[in-house]
Amino acid sequence: MKKAVFFIILISISLPFVLLLTDVEAVAFDLDFYEKKYEEYNITEVTGIEMKNLMTVTSEMLDYLKGKRENLIIFAQVNNKTEQVFEEREILHMVDVKDLFSKGYIIRNTMLIALIISLAFLALFHRKAIGKAFIIASLWPTAIMAILGLLMYIDFNKYFNYFHHIFFTNDLWLLDPNTDILIQMLPLEFFSSMAYRILLFFIAELLLFLIAGIVLKRRSKYKAQ
Repeated sequence: MKKAVFFIILISISLPFVLLLTDVEAVAFDLDFYEKKYEEYNITEVTGIEMKNLMTVTSEMLDYLKGKRENLIIFAQVNNKTEQVFEEREILHMVDVKDLFSKGYIIRNTMLIALIISLAFLALFHRKAIGKAFIIASLWPTAIMAILGLLMYIDFNKYFNYFHHIFFTNDLWLLDPNTDILIQMLPLEFFSSMAYRILLFFIAELLLFLIAGIVLKRRSKYKAQ
């Protein structure tokens, strides 16, 4: 039984991490989402880059974060002049962002392996415990995300700054919206929309696992009677 408890705890930790980091990846690399927000926030007017070129720059930027491109030396038509889109400070910040994504992949993949092993063990030796594991894995992150969502609603800028202070060791993320195209492309409102979308996906998935856990637990009780 001690082994079962260990794997229940492992599932309750690994499952939320796998879901959340996968949601972050899905939203962060969704080009349709970028195009929709560019139109909503009139980013073409702010940056002076036409939508077609803006989407090309975005695609190349995301390829860089995926490791499919070596650098962010990108040229485009800005206010009808061909120029380098991102300057040194923006490029250096994106180096940090890429490193953060790389670490996220490592954590997600490690947690995925732990999750698969844990589920396999419980399925073979303690099948009745799977429902309990899903319930625990759903409840605690749902509570945390609800609190986080409330805090973001109250003052998103404040907690977005906290995020940067926690995950970055420099101030390269402090860009000038008057001159730096990166922050013109991705203003605070963009990240707010992205954060809420990730939060919505994550909570919806947690609720599905909660329901699955309740169903599995009830079935195991009926079988035991």
